[in-house]
Amino acid sequence: MKIIIKVSGKVFDETETSTLLDISNVVKHLFNQGNRIGIVTGGGATARKYISLGRGLGVNEAFLDLMGIWASRINAYVMLSLLSDIAYLKVPESIEEFVEAWSSGKVIVTGGFQPGQSTATVAALVAEAVDADLLVIATNVDGVYEKDPRYYSDAKLLPQLTTSELRKILESSQSVKAGTYELLDPIAIKIIERSKLKVIVMNYRKILDLQKVLNGEKVGSLVLPG
Repeated sequence: MKIIIKVSGKVFDETETSTLLDISNVVKHLFNQGNRIGIVTGGGATARKYISLGRGLGVNEAFLDLMGIWASRINAYVMLSLLSDIAYLKVPESIEEFVEAWSSGKVIVTGGFQPGQSTATVAALVAEAVDADLLVIATNVDGVYEKDPRYYSDAKLLPQLTTSELRKILESSQSVKAGTYELLDPIAIKIIERSKLKVIVMNYRKILDLQKVLNGEKVGSLVLPG
């Protein structure tokens, strides 16, 4: 099975390292089972710090995006270093480089590609490019909720939904400014729809449950194109 895992940059902000180790161990296990794995890392607080600094100095959005991209690549190298000899030892900086690296047969870890793209879009693009069987969005919540669980304690987790339903949930708060991308931005959703990608949104703290997903069990939220 070909699996692309989008890892939220927030996991790199945590002082506790156990979740990062869990992610690397799950990837090693899946790889040793014969699965092909690609990982896309977000920029996290490091990206937001420099984006905020640059915005205060009047830097334009394209350069702010570049700051976020560079931060995401630092996080990619952190993840790559945990995977030792099963990983391709360079972080690709474009879709072309990712596809070339994929041919090595190793685990590929990348960050952002270019301004105007979230790392969620990068994950959708590489999933499309390698004809992935599954795109996993590993974030800091248990899945997709009917409304933002950060502000509504009664928000309900949606075990399954379509991209059209997801778009409606996100559209009220969606932003395309650097450092403010939501769970899946509009471009990522369009790529998922056109390529009919199967998407699982799950909590990165429960990444050990990814094996359950591959076994057909329900974990997090299943997002289907439509």
